[in-house]
Amino acid sequence: MLKLYTIKIKTELLLRIFKNEKFFWDLKQTDYIVEKLNDLVILNEEIESAYNKASNELKFADNVAFSKQSASQRNKFIQVLNKELKRYDENNEMQIVLKRRFHLIRTNFKQQVKIGNDLDFLSKVYSNELLCVNKYDELLSQINLPLSLCRALLKQRDIVQARIHLIERGEPIVAAL
Repeated sequence: MLKLYTIKIKTELLLRIFKNEKFFWDLKQTDYIVEKLNDLVILNEEIESAYNKASNELKFADNVAFSKQSASQRNKFIQVLNKELKRYDENNEMQIVLKRRFHLIRTNFKQQVKIGNDLDFLSKVYSNELLCVNKYDELLSQINLPLSLCRALLKQRDIVQARIHLIERGEPIVAAL
């Protein structure tokens, strides 16, 4: 009888340990998702800022119109991503912990997404959009993402990817507006 009781206690103990490991795994995955969502928000903010600056500096009307349209579209992306981020990080605990990391990421993205003049406008847009698609794919590759987050990410990634395909085909980018 004592042996059976000991086995039952060990089984219960193992179940508790397994549940706690699963809980910690879920926390680690949630932290990773919050981190990657923040990266996407920062990237979209920097691309929006680059498009806004470019619309003031560019001379060709088509490029200016495209920049303004893209900046407003990025603003909408940011709003959707921030809503999804609030679902994961309700207490803003990760925001405090990762503040320095976000500053470094923002600085890195700022250097990458800078748009210069009308001559290299299309190539910079292409490289920015490609960088963005890669970041979306990185987050979408995670297992057990909520459906609402997957939908939002896929919708945004598809819009950006459609723009990339227009540039690759050599079609005028204003036609996409």
